[in-house]
Amino acid sequence: MNASSAHATGASHLTDCHLCPFHCGTRRATASGVCRVGAVSYVASEMLHYGEEELLRPAHAIFFSGCTARCRFCTAARFAFNPLYGAPVTAAQLAARILQRQAEGARAICFIGGDPAPHIPLILATLATLGARRTIPSVFNSNFYLTDAALDLLADAIDIYLPDLKFGPATGAQSCGEAIGGMPDYWNVVTGAIARVARLGRRVIVRHLLMPGHFACCTAPALTWLATQPTVQVSLLTQYLAPAHMHGALAKGLTTEEVAEARRLATRLGLHLVR
Repeated sequence: MNASSAHATGASHLTDCHLCPFHCGTRRATASGVCRVGAVSYVASEMLHYGEEELLRPAHAIFFSGCTARCRFCTAARFAFNPLYGAPVTAAQLAARILQRQAEGARAICFIGGDPAPHIPLILATLATLGARRTIPSVFNSNFYLTDAALDLLADAIDIYLPDLKFGPATGAQSCGEAIGGMPDYWNVVTGAIARVARLGRRVIVRHLLMPGHFACCTAPALTWLATQPTVQVSLLTQYLAPAHMHGALAKGLTTEEVAEARRLATRLGLHLVR
């Protein structure tokens, strides 16, 4: 799919959205879908960001409001769960700011959230507006709870994929991805999407957030599966912060032993870790 056809097809999801597995369809037109993002995208903040992986920083981080997940421990809930947080933005406005940050030394454009999935139409329009004036790679940093339709649209627009693989497969009636993240069939959807972009020949860096008490159900199966994807790099995130309302294992902080255990497993599996 070329850039112009992707742009046109992407715009259709503003009124009949099928970018994530919730398939909210025409509810998108009234901003009443699961993410509650409407036809207009809001940006919570944007900045030169020095906290991303080394090869990306400083990154021009663009934090969109709204998210397709409902992670109970989300530290960005103020804008992830409020799609009208921040300022509305057009493709022309966002393209101008990207050019400004590029001139200031940004090494990558990182589309983040919340989650950027509902904003794919704007992202495509922005990249089309930039055209050859963009000289740095585009990065799609997402929970990767995406449909094939979304992946098709992104295929010719994104240079680096930065998916999350937070949760493991179901071990009982419900997976952690559904019970904690609010995403049914999480494992199959996200691993399928990661495997698909890994076959494109683009750079794929999968982030796995270490969560207290979730080594056996989430970390071990996630890292073991990632070892079956030899072209994928892995970033282990150790900055878990427990919100005040959490209880149980997720109310605690990560221990040094939990971090060490994850790193030992990653080494045994031969994963290509990046920082």
